[in-house]
Formats: sequence, C-alpha cells, structure tokens
Amino acid sequence: MRATQNQSSLTASLPVLLTVTEAAERLRVSRSRVYELVEDRQLAHHRIGGARGAIRISETDLLSFLADSRVEPTADEPTPLPLRRSALKHIKL
Repeated sequence: MRATQNQSSLTASLPVLLTVTEAAERLRVSRSRVYELVEDRQLAHHRIGGARGAIRISETDLLSFLADSRVEPTADEPTPLPLRRSALKHIKL
C-alpha cells in the first residue's frame, strides 16, 4: 500500500503533458505547424527517450506560448484599406 501512495503522490505532482496532436487540437492548428514551432524552439517541449524521442508539451508551456505570441493592437496602426473594385475585374457584380 505504501508504494501505491508514493506513486500516486508522484503522479499528482507531474505536469499534464500533451502529445503533438493534442497540442495542435488545442491551438486549432495542424500537427505540422506544432512540429515547426518545436523545431524552431518557439514552443517549449520535452523529448521523452532522447533526441528523436516522443515530443510532449506541458499545458503550462502551451499557455506561456499563447501569452508570448499575443499581438496587441496599437492606436498607430492604420486601418486597412477597402478592396478596390479594379482588383476584382474578373468578378461580375
């Protein structure tokens, strides 16, 4: 019984680790995009089993990535110009 308690407390202290697929689903991007972010070291991750091991991403690292990638609007940014009608010559209105 003692071993079960130790194992249970160890598991409770580990972070929740997501697979690449799960991280992609949460970010609503493709798996290949998550692999790119990992390869470019923009998204912190864990390699389980060595250099080519399984990639796992903690929920904390995923939230940190989202916070760091947030773009705030500024008052200095110009408003986008409307499409010119000449740019849509191939469409008959």
